[in-house]
Amino acid sequence: MMRFDPFRDIEELTQRLDRAFYTNPQTARFAPPVDVHEDDQGLEIVLDLPGVQPSNVQIEAESQTLTVQAERRYERKEGRTAHRVERASGSFFRTFSVPAKYDLSRVDASFENGTLTIAIPRSEAAQRRTISLRTDSKTLDAGRENAAHQG
Repeated sequence: MMRFDPFRDIEELTQRLDRAFYTNPQTARFAPPVDVHEDDQGLEIVLDLPGVQPSNVQIEAESQTLTVQAERRYERKEGRTAHRVERASGSFFRTFSVPAKYDLSRVDASFENGTLTIAIPRSEAAQRRTISLRTDSKTLDAGRENAAHQG
């Protein structure tokens, strides 16, 4: 008598679907996960790119659009038979629409331990700043003057 194992059946079905749709490892879809965060300083985009060489990453910024392209190559060695290829490989292309309050001319990108981090600062016009008030006799700092009148 064979014991029923639903997880084994699901794994077997997944493997069959992978073989049916992704018979060539070159055609497997490479879609790395992305995190996007925002704070007072700007926008941060973080992509996981394990196995990607920094030389295979290209970042372009134009007209409020940021584009990231990368490639993870599948190395097929002569004389070896692949019994299982689950890690996706190939090229990917990702485009992000960036609001005008961010300055795409000052983008900073770093790549460390397979993680690409892209920092997009706020534009000067979008930065918060205190405006000084001018009176007939002197210039006052708006924040201190308002606090003095409220107290």
